[in-house]
Parts: sequence; C-alpha cells; structure tokens
Amino acid sequence: MNAVIQAKGLQKSYAGQRVVDGLDLSIYKGECFGLLGPNGAGKTTTLRMLLGLIAPDAGTATLLDLLDLPVPQAAREARIRVGVVPQMDNLDPDFSVAENLLVYGRYFGMQDSEIEARIPSLLEFASLSHKRDAKVPTLSGGMKRRLTLARALVNDPDVIFLDEPTTGLDPQARHLIWQRLRELTRQGKTLLLRQRK
Repeated sequence: MNAVIQAKGLQKSYAGQRVVDGLDLSIYKGECFGLLGPNGAGKTTTLRMLLGLIAPDAGTATLLDLLDLPVPQAAREARIRVGVVPQMDNLDPDFSVAENLLVYGRYFGMQDSEIEARIPSLLEFASLSHKRDAKVPTLSGGMKRRLTLARALVNDPDVIFLDEPTTGLDPQARHLIWQRLRELTRQGKTLLLRQRK
C-alpha cells in the first residue's frame, strides 16, 4: 500500500539555521500522525513543505497518489483533496455558520447545490445544527473550532492537516474535538496534526 503522505530526506534552512534536517516519514490511509515538539522544532515548516507551500532545500515530499510528481509541483492538484484546520480560526465574521461553509466550498470549484447538500451533515458532525444561521461572533471558542473543522471537510478531503486543533479550548470542547477526529480516522481519513508538547 502506498503512503498517503511521504517525506524522504526533507531539509529546510532559514538564514543558515537548519530547521528540518533529513526528515523521513510515511503516513497511511486512516492514520492519525502527530508532529510533536517545542516551538522552533520545525513542525510548521514541515507542514508547509508537505502542503507544497514552500519548497524543501533537499529531499522530496509526496501527497496522496501523486507519487510521480512531488509537491510543490503537484501542490495545486493535491490541495483539492486536502482539508486544513489552521491554528487560528479565520472564519468570516460577516457570514453565518452555513454561509462560511458555502463560501469556502466555492474555493474548491464546488457547485452551490453540492455544498448545500453537504451542509446539514457537516453541521451535525460539528454539533452546530442549531447554529446554522448564527453569525460567527456569537459563537463560543469551542464552536468556532468545530466550525473550522467542519469547513475543512466541505470538499470531503482524503487528508486533513490540523495545526494545534485544541489549543485554548476548555476540557469539554477539547474532548469533543478529539472525539470528532477519531470519527474521521474511522471513516478512512488521514490526519496530520501539529501540536506543541
């Protein structure tokens, strides 16, 4: 079985300082893989290279079944099948919960009817069905994180990159997020998490 995410000898330096030094990893379908470490350990740089946002100084990264064309060359094709949950919520405060999902789905070239058909199940997954028409500023921190996770799933991605998905949340909200992430792996989604120790 081919790895869904693979890195071989990844290296990256900034101003002469090596921040990623020969990283090798293979992550398979349905796995949840964590990049753990203190600030400055190269976790964000690794994620950015795997997403094709920056090029490595050496080594290769491949994403999904685009093994003959590594990222960043195939980054655009790969990102259509990837969901990203950023560290900081970047939801549009002028839109409702459902409108945030609708607008985000359009970035993937999805038709409005296709997105609308997915919204009820995404809101249910995020336990936000009762907040469908609520504006983002009225949501709690935990609700915003769940909406950000639901938004990352709007295109039904194979791989989901999550940058500190539970930072700043209370224990109950953290538990709910981890419960949802376990559900995603049971569905065969591959998760790559960045988390500080």
